[in-house]
Amino acid sequence: MFSSSDAILELEKFQWWVEEIKHFKNKKYLGFSYLSGQSTRQCRIWSSPSRFIRYTCCSGYSREETGKGCPISKYPSELSKSLGGVPGGSGSVDRERLHPWTFNAPSLVHYHVVKGRHSYSKFRKNQEIPTLYYGTKDVRINKYAYGVVTVNCARIIMPDQPASNGIIHVIDRMIKPLDSIGDLAEILLKHDRFTKFSQLLYKANLVKMLQGDRHFTIFAPNDAAFNRLPKIIKEKILTERKVAEAIAKYHIVKGVHCGASTIMTWGLNTLHSGSLTFRCKYNGNYVNEAKLLTEDIMAGNGVVHVIDKVLLPDSVKNMLEIAETYDTKIFVELARNAGLIDKIQTKKDVSIFMPNDAAFEALPPDYMASLREQPGIVDQMIDYHTVLGRFTTDKLRGNQLLDTELKPTKLKVSVFINGLTIDDAHLVTPDIESSNGVLHVIDKVLVPPGLNMLELLNVDQELSIFKEYVKKAGLTEKFTGEEQITVFAPSNEAFKKMSDYQKKFFLESERGIKMLLERHMVNGIVVSIGMSKDAIFTIPSIQSDSLNLTFDSDETTLRINKLSEGVTLDMLATNGILIKIDRVLVCESCKQVDIKKE
Repeated sequence: MFSSSDAILELEKFQWWVEEIKHFKNKKYLGFSYLSGQSTRQCRIWSSPSRFIRYTCCSGYSREETGKGCPISKYPSELSKSLGGVPGGSGSVDRERLHPWTFNAPSLVHYHVVKGRHSYSKFRKNQEIPTLYYGTKDVRINKYAYGVVTVNCARIIMPDQPASNGIIHVIDRMIKPLDSIGDLAEILLKHDRFTKFSQLLYKANLVKMLQGDRHFTIFAPNDAAFNRLPKIIKEKILTERKVAEAIAKYHIVKGVHCGASTIMTWGLNTLHSGSLTFRCKYNGNYVNEAKLLTEDIMAGNGVVHVIDKVLLPDSVKNMLEIAETYDTKIFVELARNAGLIDKIQTKKDVSIFMPNDAAFEALPPDYMASLREQPGIVDQMIDYHTVLGRFTTDKLRGNQLLDTELKPTKLKVSVFINGLTIDDAHLVTPDIESSNGVLHVIDKVLVPPGLNMLELLNVDQELSIFKEYVKKAGLTEKFTGEEQITVFAPSNEAFKKMSDYQKKFFLESERGIKMLLERHMVNGIVVSIGMSKDAIFTIPSIQSDSLNLTFDSDETTLRINKLSEGVTLDMLATNGILIKIDRVLVCESCKQVDIKKE
């Protein structure tokens, strides 16, 4: 039996079976817990900062006149007598009914009674149990995490009160047979405060779905919320069915989520590609930033909560509106200061790899000052981070080159076991859909490379010997072409460390030099930042011997085949990646080749 009580300290945010749950009320904490021991059981209620403690005995136990706790086990009485001791209880079992749509107290009691013993621990999600109300009207049980259980969205606040012929569960409000008359669509369409939301559902072709048997929770904005929408969004709802469908589905969640389920913060997956944050604040329940004005309007196939704001998924916002809600505010600030807001907002079907705030804060002060003072540099920066086309991660692959709006530069895509990299930046937050493209948050400001691989060797005096051997081996075209390669280039000091035997074997013929250099070259793009810090990354060289890349325990020192150390990592060229190393890599299979045979 479910007995109603509304006199237990506003237990709307109550949770049994959890050691400690905090509920904000007037900026104080109000909580409840069960304390159990081998010989005594007590329930405790506490408040803070003005702390008081009051003890009441748990069901089935009573106090002694002296001593602590509630050690005396009471013999359960009959159900009708037990109800007399429950706040709001009634012992009436009359089945009288005055009129088909008018109920007196006895008929309401029948709707609170179900056959059989149903203990708190046996309840499950979306369980429907017939009541004694003529055996035709069910109550809906929902069980949530941390043991919260609701009956038609009324929370069970005192479970498992024992009786000799049954069990009583005290709930926090009265439940009525008329609470769940009609389906979700019927409830929304018949209320004049949902006229705008109903039009949205029709536009999105979702009315029929809400008339079916599947259970949903709907966060329905009232008409006042729609009236506050920007004019451009209202026009899109009327003219673009995809926008209407996206907004409507963003307010619908599978399953029944009552207001009483918000003991903690929940993430609810919507029918649209996104999630909502359902949480309890000191002044009520919220979904994202919208407040629940009316909770728990029951329907036969779900529940409706009235909210005061229209929730907009990212897919109907433009990129800059979304960027301001992520950790990318500096990018937006630079674009605004440079007068480039319209340029970004008017782009269509593009992908922007947007550096987060930490990436800008890590820039050299001189470069950051240039971005703040010279709009042209900001314009180039934005163009290099912008790619034509909607590229979500499922469309990105390893060694892929993406054409940027800063022609003819391209972004380099690499795929590793722990994620994707764009040039030498990690993809931190991918696939944020917007109305005019896809936004990806990255952890570094990308700088377009201005030199090819050979030109990069020319500007580094420590790689002059390696550069000369590239020319002697006839690899100049490889180092200046468009094909992407990764080169592990030994420094001048590394060549000096070679033994006389190695120098004689490799460096006295064009074939030996070419074989040795190809031992240090890899087809495709390899950036060290994409590698796992606690695993071995193995790749074949162009020569055929493998390269085993690992990081030391400091997670910053890169080792190549254990002995060689990366001195300068991930130098970008237009046609690849250059990594400077401190030792020449040994070519084991080369020893079986007649180097001098041309």
